[in-house]
Amino acid sequence: MSETRPSSIREIADRLGVSTATVSNALRGKGRVSPALALQIRAEAETLGYVPDHAARALRTGKSNTIGLLVPNIGQPLFPAFAQAIERAAKQRGLAVLIGDSEGDPAQQDFEIRNMIARGVDALIIIPTRGTTVMPQSFSVPVAIIDSAATAGNIAASDHREGGRKIARHLIELGHDRLLVLAGPENSLVARERVEGMCEIFVSAGIQPTLKYSDATLEAGGVLGRELDLSRFTACAAAYDALAIGFALAVRDRGYSIPQDISLTGFDDLMWAQIVSPPLTTVRQDLEAVATHALSFVTGEADASRIFPTDLVVRQSTARPSAFSQGDKNAE
Repeated sequence: MSETRPSSIREIADRLGVSTATVSNALRGKGRVSPALALQIRAEAETLGYVPDHAARALRTGKSNTIGLLVPNIGQPLFPAFAQAIERAAKQRGLAVLIGDSEGDPAQQDFEIRNMIARGVDALIIIPTRGTTVMPQSFSVPVAIIDSAATAGNIAASDHREGGRKIARHLIELGHDRLLVLAGPENSLVARERVEGMCEIFVSAGIQPTLKYSDATLEAGGVLGRELDLSRFTACAAAYDALAIGFALAVRDRGYSIPQDISLTGFDDLMWAQIVSPPLTTVRQDLEAVATHALSFVTGEADASRIFPTDLVVRQSTARPSAFSQGDKNAE
């Protein structure tokens, strides 16, 4: 059986009439290579099926060119989206990503960190498990934490508090004054910032929302949607899209309509938020910006933490309170 010989940087350079250093810089996103030439080099590399020899590079440089990414629970829909964003940013730098899953367990988180360092990763990007503290200075490789502005050692995060404020302002502008907040887990700093942002605006408008804490899952949202007395509220603001969607499915089974009987908002703008019926008003994080900054920090391209703005995405799950939802049972 014949084997296909892998293409080399030399072959790409010869085909395009440039130096091997130029090809190497273009493929790694380094050096002074014009965007047009870099695009041409990458296209030629793809045509030839070029794959970097990471093992050889590691022997030459003492680096694996691999970044470890640790997420709290890969089964929760937000974290695969984060992983994809990190992967895209890493590819632009010629880096590979090794993903670990803490499975919501602090002990597993500690194991995964040790395991990744033992495997020779050059740096770590960690989204901490709820209720845990990761101290970057205690590790032998650069570490970037992605969580909330209130998290010790945080390097990149969305402005969760301002996202909560945007949701609250939107609901108040629509005329809602009887608010239910699905606040998520009490030990989550991210959820706390989102809910505190909401409550800041509600309270300043003279509104005292009802807070309900739970896990941040579809199942938890469903339980709340089945058990709560919905006649007390005109709108529900959830700290996570998954909570909101579970809630929406449960209240629909009870005969309630969204937004006619109760308006509903989420947070994160997951794919589900766009396809659930009705589509969910929510807050969108700029995952690409957060991921890129975290990666820039561990590769030495950035040296400070940053908080990134969020956007309110208004869809069909919110509307002005109807006469029925405000308590007029005889409303047409």
